[in-house]
Amino acid sequence: MDILNTHGRTVLFMRAGDNMNTLNANTQARPQYGVIICPESGSPLPVKAHTQLEIGFGNGEFTVNYARSNPGIFLYGVEISQSCVLRCARRADGLTNLRIINTDARYMLRELFDDDTLEKIIMQFPCPWPGNGNAHRRVTAKDFSDGLAAVLKVGGVFEMLTDDPEYSGEVKRVLGQHEALELAEYEVNPERPITTKYERKWLSEGKNIYRLQFMKTAKFTAGRRNSQDMHIKIRHKITHDEIESLRNVTGRGEKSFWKFGRVFTDGKIFLLETLTSDDEFEQKFYIHIADNEDGSLIRLDKTADAFLTPAVRSALSDAAQKLSS
Repeated sequence: MDILNTHGRTVLFMRAGDNMNTLNANTQARPQYGVIICPESGSPLPVKAHTQLEIGFGNGEFTVNYARSNPGIFLYGVEISQSCVLRCARRADGLTNLRIINTDARYMLRELFDDDTLEKIIMQFPCPWPGNGNAHRRVTAKDFSDGLAAVLKVGGVFEMLTDDPEYSGEVKRVLGQHEALELAEYEVNPERPITTKYERKWLSEGKNIYRLQFMKTAKFTAGRRNSQDMHIKIRHKITHDEIESLRNVTGRGEKSFWKFGRVFTDGKIFLLETLTSDDEFEQKFYIHIADNEDGSLIRLDKTADAFLTPAVRSALSDAAQKLSS
């Protein structure tokens, strides 16, 4: 466990490697916000028999009410907004069957869970991301739909609600054609015992709400990025001045960006501060640079809890190329 200070508030982060008994035991003696967890790369989150996930829970009203009304399930919630995570955590005080995570599900869904582990995934009123340039952000993007199909159990359900009729049609068509998913239900204005604030507002204004449910019908897997074995050897003993020359150097790929920052050293080992972004999924870590037998070894530092996204791989390769030239 780590106790961190977030926006001036003490927050308990429990590591993904903690088993479920540890999580439950810690909840009984937790500081404020004990429902927040911080996943580690390479360590899937623990699951129970009836584990579900909500993606993009906003202010957490539905999330907390859903978990409280269904004590037989164990619910994870993922939200990219830190302020929303904290609001949900306040609402969730006392709940033992809810854990929430501050991350981007587009990139992390496959990293957080093993295949065939989730009973249900819920996504309510996601942004439809109009325009061809935003297709990779939608639920219908292949990487995302493959992630859904991988982590759901066979017979598990992905449920999405939207107020956008065109988006509902696109999701119905694309996900319905996925090799491991099948459209099980399509409803307009379904009756639901628990609703969201915006859902109630839109219904009162006469807008339609569309609910789509897809069932996983066959085994499916998708590639993951959680390997930590990337390292690069170069035939050159690197000096402090050479590493310092990388400070504030930036690089860019098709959907990725990286920037090198400060250098820390004890005279033998160098740590190069690095920031990466994969289409807004940001990570900050240190690149470890040290002498090897006949040159230098460049790798992620052992303290780096970074996922090997395209930007991270590119940053390592770029640092190695610049230092070996």
